[in-house]
Amino acid sequence: MEVFNEFLNSYFLWRDPMIAGAFAGAVCGFLGVYVVLRRIIFVSAALTQISSFGVALAFYLEAYGTGLAVSLFHPFALSIILTALAALFFALKRDFLRISREGVIGFGFLIASGGVIILGDRITKGAHDIANILFGSAVVVDPKDVYIVPAAAAIVFILHRIFFKDFIFVSFDEESARLFKYPVRLLNTALLISIAVIVAVGTRAMGALPVFAFLALPPLTSLLLTEKLRLVFLLSVIFGILSAALGYFFSFILSIPTGASMTVCASVFFLIGLGWRQAKQLLR
Repeated sequence: MEVFNEFLNSYFLWRDPMIAGAFAGAVCGFLGVYVVLRRIIFVSAALTQISSFGVALAFYLEAYGTGLAVSLFHPFALSIILTALAALFFALKRDFLRISREGVIGFGFLIASGGVIILGDRITKGAHDIANILFGSAVVVDPKDVYIVPAAAAIVFILHRIFFKDFIFVSFDEESARLFKYPVRLLNTALLISIAVIVAVGTRAMGALPVFAFLALPPLTSLLLTEKLRLVFLLSVIFGILSAALGYFFSFILSIPTGASMTVCASVFFLIGLGWRQAKQLLR
């Protein structure tokens, strides 16, 4: 009880990261339903790594570049640009020189991961920041992220509220959508770009590991609990928020890395969902 009171009394320390984390968890949980049902989890993994590479590259340019390069390549801007370009490429290219799209996505994931490690090794001054980007170990967030993350989440929610039926139709019955003259390629591109923007914004604020976890684990947990699509979206948003909030709470009181704590909380929800599904099948 004493620890909980101490946590409440320190609200000025955790208020901002909790707000940013809750919004990141909510919007990642929502978009993650598309990621899981369309079986493009590896795309989200590649995008988080490319986003991390963009931030790391910006730190490198800041350390060794000229004044013009520093002003042009802010970590946030460079991360969004690279992630959006990668999402655009994944959306438009089905294959590349007879290599499957999965192969190209794997290449993007690996080269971005290698690039982050190499740049992190070269930037002695920013090594701690690179670790925060990769694993989300930061206990605090940039004050700007308290506004940027909710704003990006609000834009994505509004866009998906307006075109919800279109995104659902194209995502789960692409052939029929083509027959009904839906702009399939445009909607697929818009979906991936919205995921890319949220990945870039979330990675900059929370780190790559929790963002990837929020895209995968809350939707998987929701699908274990219900088959009603609208309820899956709602539960995924709730599990995303709870994973972020509880993860930060345990990180604060146990002094453990924040991103890892959020990821473990999301994993615990998934295990509970798995147990509930298994128990339900045994009782039939």
